[in-house]
Amino acid sequence: MAFVPATAAASATLFLSVLSPARSAGACVCLQPRKPFSAPLHAAKGPNSAPVVLESKAKGKKKKGSGAGNLDGALDVEIREAQEYLDSDEQEPVPDNFPFEIVDENGMSVVILRRDYKDEKIEVTVSMPNLEGGPEFDDEDGEGDDESSAKDDEEAEEDDESAGDSSISLKVVVSKDSGPKLEFACTAFREEITIDDMLIVEKTDDDGEEKFPYEGPEFTELPVNVQKGLFKYLEQRGVTLSATNYMHDYMVTKQAQEYIRWMTKLKDFVKQ
Repeated sequence: MAFVPATAAASATLFLSVLSPARSAGACVCLQPRKPFSAPLHAAKGPNSAPVVLESKAKGKKKKGSGAGNLDGALDVEIREAQEYLDSDEQEPVPDNFPFEIVDENGMSVVILRRDYKDEKIEVTVSMPNLEGGPEFDDEDGEGDDESSAKDDEEAEEDDESAGDSSISLKVVVSKDSGPKLEFACTAFREEITIDDMLIVEKTDDDGEEKFPYEGPEFTELPVNVQKGLFKYLEQRGVTLSATNYMHDYMVTKQAQEYIRWMTKLKDFVKQ
């Protein structure tokens, strides 16, 4: 595994959570405090961002498109093909020393991982995988001509090339019996984990008064050795590539299960 340091000028942003104060010469600065991260989170994508990463050689899975028709027929096709995918899917075994309890509730879009570590409680909220275009399953209708088949082959090659871009977003909360909590926003790809941001969340009394506590620099603006140390800190608490790659496969399966459940609800509703 290789460590890739972040540049001092880089800044990571979160799709749902973090807004940095404005910084421009002569401009009025309106403080907007960062809020604790809410799940599900999405991968931060800053043009100059160079977050800390760990690398591996894991590979992704690929699924192709499905057929269509009238509403009832289209729903039947989607449900059937998703179920066929599940029936053929080989769930990866739980990796050795996987330290978390998995809390998976039907109908929910996230899974919660929990564990105790020394005097700390670790909770990881894992989102559905970020897949281009959503869940797609093999089309076995046999429709189409040679031209469309060639196009499908070309798209399949593109899917293979982009499989490594699939990711899951994590919110990692480290807490003790008293005092503040550490919250990390992470993105786990097949070949790397990034830390997109980190907050120290203080316990405060809700007296109705708006406050603007100092929240520290963006994660990618921290000294490289501090970034390395925080990555090691998470790794010691179970946030490793073996764990996140297992959860990636787990969440791909869950996404198919929830897709079937949702499509079945829709089918039942429109038939009433």
